This record gives sequence, structure tokens and C-alpha cells, in this order.
Amino acid sequence: MFETLLLIRRDEGFIVNTVRRNLEQKAYTVLESSFDRDEIAKVKERAAVIIVYADEDLEDVSNALLYLKEVCVDENRQIIVLGNPYEFDEVKKFISGEHIAELIERPINIDDLVNAITSILDEQSMQQRKRCILVVDDDTTYLRTIRGWLKDSYRVGMANSGMQALTWLAGNTPDLILLDYDMPVTDGPQVLKMIHGEPGSSDIPVMFLTGRSDKKSIMKVLSLKPAGYLLKSIDRNTLLETLDNYFLDQMMKDSE
Repeated sequence: MFETLLLIRRDEGFIVNTVRRNLEQKAYTVLESSFDRDEIAKVKERAAVIIVYADEDLEDVSNALLYLKEVCVDENRQIIVLGNPYEFDEVKKFISGEHIAELIERPINIDDLVNAITSILDEQSMQQRKRCILVVDDDTTYLRTIRGWLKDSYRVGMANSGMQALTWLAGNTPDLILLDYDMPVTDGPQVLKMIHGEPGSSDIPVMFLTGRSDKKSIMKVLSLKPAGYLLKSIDRNTLLETLDNYFLDQMMKDSE
């Protein structure tokens, strides 16, 4: 099964058209976008791999590159960049090396490009076999910290509000939700009630991951039957061990 690619370019020049045709001849579906934040946002979800065709002047498309950086960080994506060494350095001013899967110099060897695409798809396939955890917290810095802790062992979704979590859950089914207690507008206990009130998410286990350690707060949520109650003071290794043990216990229960 061949995948859909997103080719981001400034215009439809000869080289860009040649790259697109060569990929289509390899049976890929190629979507195209200019360096426009809104245009990229409309099509990125349909693309398994994002390819950026860089040119000499990237300063005037900085907003689009900053948006791509957000996409790479928030969705744990990697991109492929086509260009020359100078252009690669310019792209790296916006997008860190860990989110760039391959740098391919012009003239572009289509086999090198296909190999880079295949590597990303293989990694995505491996990721799909991992369990998925949705982390819900209004602190985006903490969200990214937890994603960094978990990403090697789990697929990680992120939401910074209860409503964003419900929107995410409308199209995804995680194996576990890590939920903050204190959030504006809708707090953790309310979000848990909303999640378990929806038919599509009523059976998804939820653990609290919060700074609230007082007895009153803990007792308030115990009646909601969360899968666990963890404090944000937890360190990386203890969190991973707790999650691994939780899923191991679930596997043993399922096999009984």
C-alpha cells in the first residue's frame, strides 16, 4: 500500500514538477502546498510524509517554517528536506535536526528520496504497534516533557484542554489517558466525566497525573474510578515503570 505525501514548495518549477511526477510514477499520491501556514494545516493530516523543497530565500516563509516546527514537535513527525547545504542550514534555524529525517541535495536522486520516504513509513509502522497514551494538561511545557519521556516506549497524543482532548478522542482511541487535575474552564474530574459519558470513549482508562496531593482532591476523584492517581513529582523512570506495570497487569487480566 503506497502512501500520500505532502510536497511543500514555493512554486511549480521544472524541478518540483519532475520530483512530483517521479514520485507519482512510484505510485505515491502527492499533495502540494505553498509555504502558507493555513494551506499546510488543511492538508497535513492526509499526508504520511512531509517533504520540503527549500530554495535560496526562506526568510519570507518563516511563519510556515515555524508552523512546521510546531507540527513536528506536537505530532512527533520528521520531514525530508530537498535543497543545498546553505538551504539546509536555513531550514535548521527553524526545525531541529531530530525532526529532519533526511537532507537530499540537488540534483535529486529519486531512489534516495524513495528510500528516505520508506524509512519514515517503516518507523511509523513500528510506532503504530506501540500502545498509545493521550496526555491532557494545560501546561504545554509539561506536556512536551512527558511526551519526551514516553515517546520511545509509547505513541503519545497531546491535548492542552478538556475540549481539545474530546476532539482528539473523536478520531483516536488511546490505550490510556494521563489527565491533569487543575485546568482552566473544565477541570480534570469534569473532563473524566465527559470522557466516560461519550459512547466512543467510555471504556478508555484514565489516570490522573497532577500536582494535587491533598486528601480532599484525591477522595473527590476516587468515586470516578480512575485507573490511577500519580503526582507530577514522579520521575521519568518511575512513571515508565508504573505505566509498564499497568499494561502488564491489563494483559494478564485479559488472558484470564
